[in-house]
Amino acid sequence: MNYSKYTKPTKKKMKYVEAYLISTYGEVKDEWTSTLTLLADNLDLYDSCMDSLNNTGLFDKVTWRKNPLLSTVKDIQATILTLIQHLGISPYSHSKIRITPEDDTDDFLESLVGDDGEK
Repeated sequence: MNYSKYTKPTKKKMKYVEAYLISTYGEVKDEWTSTLTLLADNLDLYDSCMDSLNNTGLFDKVTWRKNPLLSTVKDIQATILTLIQHLGISPYSHSKIRITPEDDTDDFLESLVGDDGEK
């Protein structure tokens, strides 16, 4: 994918994401393009919000109200986590995919329903 419109940190992160997908699945499939684009967009937006927060501070110095970007950052973080899970990148999502080729289908189904072979 082409990430030319994104910042250097986002390009670097997306390079690692694509490398992970290639090492895990052998390729970056075309149908993942939208998810990868959304991830890049949100990573870029997150970095931009954090830069702004670092410059302006967490609170308005006059009113002492919290910076409205804090809620935006929280939403972006949740979106990034969801996208990472959808791509199977996080340890959490990886732990959900435990079926290996050597798993016997009958044994797997029996373990799901709790059948231990006794009648």
